[in-house]
Amino acid sequence: MSDQREKESFLSFLRQRRHRVTAERLALLDEVFRQHGHIDAEHLLAAARSRGLKISRATVYRNLDLLVASGLARKQRLGRRRYLYEHVHGGQRHDHLVCTVCGRVVEFLSPGIAALQSEICRAHGFVPSAYSLQINGLCQACSHRQAAGGGAPREGGAPRETAAPGDHA
Repeated sequence: MSDQREKESFLSFLRQRRHRVTAERLALLDEVFRQHGHIDAEHLLAAARSRGLKISRATVYRNLDLLVASGLARKQRLGRRRYLYEHVHGGQRHDHLVCTVCGRVVEFLSPGIAALQSEICRAHGFVPSAYSLQINGLCQACSHRQAAGGGAPREGGAPRETAAPGDHA
């Protein structure tokens, strides 16, 4: 279940923009916040339907856009052909490693990167409003497979996997 303050924030956002507060919207909000890590719209649709929600693909995309606009979710282009969404936790930030072959996404935290960003902004008198770092390359499994001469699966050919910050899978 989503945090009550976040739910109230989303309801306020919807009302200010004259959007209806529907059971589907509230259920989708709960479903997004029930997920841990990155999710794509298709997985969210499947998860919602598996819980018995009668919801359309268009409704999922429309409401994900509203969650992003409200600041409660973040949409990130990870890889060349797909977008993933994640719940925004206030004050927490992380960066991403994205395998360009299998699509695996690894989140990582680096205080050194945060400090460097602050230093660079301060040196240039710049006030940042958003920040994103994504490193594209080969995960360990695809790198080993490539080095062994075995072809790695083509991009987008394998299920996506998300590792939590600090995991080194």
